[in-house]
Amino acid sequence: MTPSARFAAAVELLGFIEAAATPADQQVTAYFRARRYAGSKDRRWVSEFVYRCLRRKGELDWFAETLALGAGSRTAGLLSIVVFDEIDISDIANDYFGGSHGLADLTEGEEQALAAAPSLDKALMPPYAAANFPEWIADLLQAQYAEDANSLMATYQQRAPVTLRVNSLKTDRDEAQRLLAADDIDVTPTTISPDGLILNSRRNISRHQLLDQGLAEMQDEAAQISARLADVRPGMQVVDYCAGGGGKSLALAALMHSQGKIHAFDINARRMRDIKSRSRRAATDIIEPLVISANDSDIELLEPLMVQIPRVFVDAPCSGSGTWRRQPDQKWNLSAERLDELTALQQDILTRASMLVAPGGRLIYATCSIFKAENDLQVETFLKEHPDFTIVPVSKLWAEVGLSGTCDADFLKLTPLDFGSDGFFTAVLEKSSKNE
Repeated sequence: MTPSARFAAAVELLGFIEAAATPADQQVTAYFRARRYAGSKDRRWVSEFVYRCLRRKGELDWFAETLALGAGSRTAGLLSIVVFDEIDISDIANDYFGGSHGLADLTEGEEQALAAAPSLDKALMPPYAAANFPEWIADLLQAQYAEDANSLMATYQQRAPVTLRVNSLKTDRDEAQRLLAADDIDVTPTTISPDGLILNSRRNISRHQLLDQGLAEMQDEAAQISARLADVRPGMQVVDYCAGGGGKSLALAALMHSQGKIHAFDINARRMRDIKSRSRRAATDIIEPLVISANDSDIELLEPLMVQIPRVFVDAPCSGSGTWRRQPDQKWNLSAERLDELTALQQDILTRASMLVAPGGRLIYATCSIFKAENDLQVETFLKEHPDFTIVPVSKLWAEVGLSGTCDADFLKLTPLDFGSDGFFTAVLEKSSKNE
């Protein structure tokens, strides 16, 4: 692809992402699946350009508004070249336009506005725009994280690491690291999880034998830590209440040495469609997917499991704010109203899931969120309404479940500031041994 064609493709893709309800990563995958002619270098350039625009949307929006350029993917692309790449306007006209697949030529108004962009006083940019967050979310984070808020928001302009969870049912971390090294893929062991490896450079390993043969799965270190905090044991019955694609179920199955039973529930059959094939690849047969409705119609279906399960894991639907380095578009799609809807849904799910917990069993509540409303406050509300549950401090479980280092907190509360993982929350709640 010529430079003008690549730039046109990036602008087109940005437009698709802006108009779609699905996350950007799905749009990127679909875009290139339909354009097999694009080479790997072209795909990389377009993807990186698009994600930079998404990560720095707050800045781009401010420039566009200040220069009266109007919103849109074309404006975002042009400003990204001028402001971030610092390319002169004359070079843009020569290098990024023209050809049968290029964009329409710059208008006189665009040329004048873009020429003025480098001289704008960035000190006038509102803090939330400079941080590349919607104003209401920036205010929320300032209230919650105080002096750490600005540093936290700054981490979201960086890429998240690519992290693997080594499947202990088929190999160990040392052997996995050797297999990757044989293909010149350099990794570093995770510092807290004993199961993880972090890629030291950007590499596409989606078809690597480690993943193809079920020796490892893509999973952030925070999620690995959370799975271990469930403290599952071989032979247990476990419920993964919001199983999704089954990543957490697979982690739990490995910790159980593939002995026992994991009931993987979700309301979306499509999300769970690959659990069986992923399980076979991972050498486990203890995961049983089941589509539920998450309403009173499930009572008959779940009745045999009521008050019978020693571990119920709820990885609840949430804002996904802990993963916004990977999905930067999603912070712009979240509204305060949607956050309220999610917190109500989380309370309902917690209540329904708690009915499955056996006396003396545990309810593990997790989110990939950094918002207190979805985390601490949810647990606080649940405990007020369910006095038969009490907190099992994470600090008490830490060493017992094989995690490195120390933790002195009641809950697992991670942000990208801590050690570079996704933002994540986990609370472990134990039910009284008397079924009252």
